Amino acid sequence: MYHIKEAAQLSGVSVKTLHHYDKIGLLVPIKSENGYRTYSQEDLERLQVILYYKYLGFTLEKIAELLKEDRSDLLPHLTRQLDYLTRERQHLDSLIFTLQKTIQEQKGEREMSIQEKFAGFNYQDHQKYHQEAVEKYGQEVMDQALERQKGHEDEATAAFNQVFRALSQNLQAGLPVTATENQEEAARLLQAIRTYGFDCSIEVFGYIGKGYVYNPEFKENIDKFGPGTAQYTSDVIAYYVQTQTK
Repeated sequence: MYHIKEAAQLSGVSVKTLHHYDKIGLLVPIKSENGYRTYSQEDLERLQVILYYKYLGFTLEKIAELLKEDRSDLLPHLTRQLDYLTRERQHLDSLIFTLQKTIQEQKGEREMSIQEKFAGFNYQDHQKYHQEAVEKYGQEVMDQALERQKGHEDEATAAFNQVFRALSQNLQAGLPVTATENQEEAARLLQAIRTYGFDCSIEVFGYIGKGYVYNPEFKENIDKFGPGTAQYTSDVIAYYVQTQTK
């Protein structure tokens, strides 16, 4: 058994935070008659799971919901978290490699193609946006998406980036959002989401398109393909959805 200060020191979590977790029912320790809190080995294992979910971007409310589903078994959570973190490591490795090559190019030691400059960038930016996606579409849908992407991460990234790159070029060429070329790219983007993500409906595709602008991080990443690409992509998708729902 561990007193609250010991639990805080072992986990790196403040006593105040542990008090808060207790208050909201997320991590409830044993309390003595004089009000002292003590934590069991099982409590600390639960705290570990909580901290991993926090690192992955889950809200405390969502963590409580997830832990409630498997109250007596933490193994499914640990397995899921290992999968998420492994994917994040792969994504970071790709970004680090791209950054290293970019530095070499700036030093005049090599040249990079446009495709190389954006290797590692993904419209979803997996872990950063994962919790938001879970809240919108549900854990089951996102687990399905992760399963579909398994082993195809680079292929998925290339598919999305190809669409954003083409739309950026169309924007620079002055094509209207209603142009056939743009509508074909919207269809490719929807197909990519369905192939590497989930069975996305036309209606949800419309919401995703709006998110490219309203979500600052989405917008920033897509605009790396060229200023205004996020808004242009959003408008292209909006017109595509409109034509498909008539």
